[in-house]
Amino acid sequence: MISQRAQQMDASSIRAAFALAQSMDHPINMSIGQPDFAVPEAVKEAAIAAIRDDHNAYTLTQGIQPLRAAVAEKLRTKNGIMDATEDAVMITAAVSGALSLALPVCIDPGDEVVIFDPSFVGYRQLVLLYGGVPVVVPLARDFSLDGDAVRAAITPRTRAIIFNTPANPTGHVATRDEVDLLAAIAREHDLVIFADEIYEDFIYNDTPHISIGASYAKTVTMGGFSKSHAMTGWRVGYVHAPAPILDKMITVQQYTFVCAPTPLQYAACVALTADIAPYVARYRANRDILFSGLHDFYDVVQSDGAFYFFIPYPTDAKTFLARCMEDQLLVVPGSAFSARNTHFRVSFATDERTVIRAVDVLRKIVS
Repeated sequence: MISQRAQQMDASSIRAAFALAQSMDHPINMSIGQPDFAVPEAVKEAAIAAIRDDHNAYTLTQGIQPLRAAVAEKLRTKNGIMDATEDAVMITAAVSGALSLALPVCIDPGDEVVIFDPSFVGYRQLVLLYGGVPVVVPLARDFSLDGDAVRAAITPRTRAIIFNTPANPTGHVATRDEVDLLAAIAREHDLVIFADEIYEDFIYNDTPHISIGASYAKTVTMGGFSKSHAMTGWRVGYVHAPAPILDKMITVQQYTFVCAPTPLQYAACVALTADIAPYVARYRANRDILFSGLHDFYDVVQSDGAFYFFIPYPTDAKTFLARCMEDQLLVVPGSAFSARNTHFRVSFATDERTVIRAVDVLRKIVS
């Protein structure tokens, strides 16, 4: 009754933590990767105006022209993807929607897709859903790419690599050398790179965000507004891809999502001009509180981007997570992101008081 593909898929530990938080009175919630700030007022007003102006019907499957043009301009000026035009851009139901379109376009059942360990929980599940074979490549201890490990994982069945920077769950920001290395490997084997850049605005150190699509043509670049503008529930994102891939993605969207939510596409035009620097600064401060409070107690690698730390368990996972629960601290087990389950993830997309409470609990656990 249930397909083999569906049987291979696991429920998300992240969503389980989200549900658990709703049932607790005063949790110290460091689990969910959802911004704690509000959608900018100008973006809210644009959505309301679009609804009132009756922008409520279907749009073109590819998305409204003003948003595609604005995204293309952003990709050229900010990301260095110089061949980005409005015709090469499609508006999607966020990055998850973009990947859900790109995978069935680019892989057949039995094709292999390289994913990194650790990485976002959805990558493996979506590859399985579309009949692909996820090939897991461990990252280095500091969460950087291991070129030898990537090369060793590639076989004649490899079709694509999923690449996320800044990264969830590690907070790692890929350097120019890492991006160039991955592009060279992909070029050597004629692979497609699915580039998830949803956290590109959250950078805290000197390493800038580098879009691999600026140097490797067979890149499907995916971005959106969920994290940068707290629009997680709005489901609006975008994709830039080579014409043969994008054309088929548009066809698949016609029969699945149809189009991204219409009034929210109009609001996204305004989101592209909103100033989110204060939110980034606040999360940088949260990051610094966590790192300074924990680095003498845990073997923690500094987070350069996104809003996560991925920290080794100080004891066995079961005991540690039980201690967290005793103190109402919610974190995400590393098993959500890695077959090794050696780490746990904390999200600092929250207020300063919650971060300080979390530091106190985490230090108490190992004292």
